[in-house]
Amino acid sequence: MERLVTHAVVSLMLMSTVSTTCPCTDPEWCKPITNTSRKEVFMFSLHDKASSWSRFDWTRATTVVMVGYVSPHLMCFAHQHNARVVIIANYPTADLTNSSKRQAWVSQQLATVRDNYLDGINIDFESAILKDQVDVRDGYTSLVKETYQAFKSALPYSQVTVDVAWSPACIDLRCYDYRGLAQYTDFLFVMSYDEQSQIQGECIAKANSGYAKTLTGLQGYLKIEEISPSRLVLGMPWYGYQYPCLQLTQDDKCFIKHVPFRGVNCSDASGTQRDFSAVYPLLLSSGAKRIWDNVTQTPHFTYKDPSTGITNQYQYDDPESIAIKCDMAETLGLRGVGIWNADSVDYSNTTEANKIRQWMWGALPQYPRW
Repeated sequence: MERLVTHAVVSLMLMSTVSTTCPCTDPEWCKPITNTSRKEVFMFSLHDKASSWSRFDWTRATTVVMVGYVSPHLMCFAHQHNARVVIIANYPTADLTNSSKRQAWVSQQLATVRDNYLDGINIDFESAILKDQVDVRDGYTSLVKETYQAFKSALPYSQVTVDVAWSPACIDLRCYDYRGLAQYTDFLFVMSYDEQSQIQGECIAKANSGYAKTLTGLQGYLKIEEISPSRLVLGMPWYGYQYPCLQLTQDDKCFIKHVPFRGVNCSDASGTQRDFSAVYPLLLSSGAKRIWDNVTQTPHFTYKDPSTGITNQYQYDDPESIAIKCDMAETLGLRGVGIWNADSVDYSNTTEANKIRQWMWGALPQYPRW
């Protein structure tokens, strides 16, 4: 979501780092990944830390999106494990109708990918485009089309993907041409999280990635002409929300402060995003009771902070809820699944951290890689 320091706010306008020689110890690792049809476990990485990404489960990860950095070391390491590494990029809404600026942007992104032996680009544009802003909407489709054509022409094995909201129903005023976006990408990454960006009805804490909303959103995309299951990757969260409760009822409803977002008076902006690496240890240390919601198929717990006296409800995902959504993706025949973000778990080399990390990664599918 753009108001948070997460993957929605990233605007990667990196200057190309020209590398005349392969930076890897084995020149084979500078060659592109050539399988363009395999299923995906699509991971976003926020930190250029070898101590973290070297401990990703490389038997599962098929593509890693570098958010805010370009690392030749990660490129070599990932290619060694037959995984793609791509950049992420955003684009100014005001320039969508400017064809010359679009072309300059495409050229810059292509140079960054080509000169660093990378595998493609993930376009993360999440700004509002209203239904009647046809020229802006078409400008965004043109940007994606021009990116796709330029990349496929220069780098035939490259991957071009676009991030989209959990539903195509103008979520957060994102009234995009989803059919056109799907036509000019390898697949759409459906961000089936932040589903409470606009809370209708009671202003209460709810699941970040609930089963029914996730399924309804995916079905909405599949109803659009030319969007087949193989054009969609289900994005899931390894983070949750901490909501301060103004009132907690006996039936576990946590009423939250009204914080508006794009025309709706209540939103998840009332809460704070918390990584699984923070949420799960708190659950264990606090003695709070994990409550499973049979409707949303997600866990939550409530905890009163003794230092502040504030009662908070934590809505999050764990391996059980992630595995259920992975089964959903498999049942629908989707291209795969993905995670925002891989750095939400603890990569320290301790017995407990290794156990929890393997538990989280182990909930993801293990697709054929070759």
